[in-house]
Amino acid sequence: MTNQFPNVSPEQATAQLIEEQFLGVPTDRQSAASAVFVNFPYELLIKGLAETLPKDRVVVEILETAQPDPRLLETVKQLHKKGFRIALDDFSLSDNWNAFLPYVHIIKFDVRESTLQEIQAYILHHRALLNGTIFLAEKVETIEEFDTCKNMGFTLFQGHFFSKPVIFKSKKIIQNQIIALKLIQEVNAESPDLMQIEELLKRDIALSFKIMRYAQNILYNARGIRGSRSQSIKDIVVYLGVTELRRFVLVACLTSFNSPKTNEIYYLSLIRARFCELAANRLLGIHSSNDAFMVGLFSLLDVILGIPQEELIEQVVISADVRIALQERKGMLFQLVNLAQLYENRQWEEASLEAKKVGLTRGIVAEMINDATKWADEMPIGKPQRSGIERTRWR
Repeated sequence: MTNQFPNVSPEQATAQLIEEQFLGVPTDRQSAASAVFVNFPYELLIKGLAETLPKDRVVVEILETAQPDPRLLETVKQLHKKGFRIALDDFSLSDNWNAFLPYVHIIKFDVRESTLQEIQAYILHHRALLNGTIFLAEKVETIEEFDTCKNMGFTLFQGHFFSKPVIFKSKKIIQNQIIALKLIQEVNAESPDLMQIEELLKRDIALSFKIMRYAQNILYNARGIRGSRSQSIKDIVVYLGVTELRRFVLVACLTSFNSPKTNEIYYLSLIRARFCELAANRLLGIHSSNDAFMVGLFSLLDVILGIPQEELIEQVVISADVRIALQERKGMLFQLVNLAQLYENRQWEEASLEAKKVGLTRGIVAEMINDATKWADEMPIGKPQRSGIERTRWR
C-alpha cells in the first residue's frame, strides 16, 4: 500500500502476483476481459510456471535480466506453440535476442533507457525479423514522445503521460499455514501420497478454491474450452499429477505465509463440508459425496469474499449438481447443506422436517454433525477464538 516495489526477489514477486491475481482472488468480469502482463524471471520460465496461467488472459513478459540461452529459447518456442503471447520487457536492443524474435508478439521499448533515434534505427535494421511484431513504448511522459512513437509504428503505450499508478484493494482468502507446510512436504517427498495430498487440500478452503482455479487454467490451456465434467478434489489431484501439483504448491503455498489466524466462517465451512460428505455417502454413494463436500465447503465463499456466488463458480471446475446446489439452491446437495445451516441456527423443528425429507433421522443427523465438528476441531490451526462464546454440540 506504500506504492513501491517491496524488498523481495523477482521470483517471489512474480509468484505472489500469480497467486493473488489468478488463484487467490476471483476476477470480476471487467478484469477477466483484460490482458494481464506478467513479468517472468528466467528460473520461473524454465520451471514452466507460465503454462499454469490462462493463455487468453496473460502476456508473458521476459524480464530484461534473463539470459537468452538455448534453454530459454526452447521454453519460449513451447509457449508460442501452445498459444501464449510473449513480450520482451525493457528491451536492450541487443542482437542476442534475434533467435527469439520470430516467437515474440510484443517488444517493450523503454524510451528512458534508449533514445527514440536508437529505437528507430533498431526497428529499421531488424525489419524482416519484426514483421507482425507489436511495439510498446513504456515510460512515455510527454505529448512529444507519444506522437513520435506513434509515427514510428508503436500501437501500445504506457507511462505517466497517460496515468499515474493506481492501487487496488480486494479481499483475500486466508490460507492455513500449517496445512500449506504439510502440503509442501508431501508433494516434494520421494513418493508423494496422492490420498494424503487430497486430504490436506480438503481441509483448507483457500487451497481447495485455488487448486480448482488452477485446474481450470490447465484444462483450458489443454483443450481450448472450460472443463465441464465433474471434478472432485480427488479427480483434480489425479489429473494434475505430481509435477503439476508441485507447480501449484510453488505458487499457492510459498507466497501466502501471512498470519495463520482463522475465523468462524472458515470453521463453519469445514463443518458443512464434512457433514454434507458424510450424509451424501450414506444416502447417495461415494461419488456424490465428493460433490457434497464441495457444496458445503463453498457454501459460504460468497460471504467470505463479498462476491456473488454465480461469479465465483464460473472460475472453478465443478459438476452440474454442485452448480445447481450453489446457484439455484435446488437438489439433494442443497438440501444437505441447508440441513447443516438449520442446525447451525438451532432451528430444531425445521431441521427435523428437512432431515425427514432427505431420509435421515434427527439422531443420525446429530451424530454426523458432531462427527463433522470433531473433524473441524482436529485441524492443525486449532479451534476459533470465541471471546467467551461456547461452541454448541448438536443433540
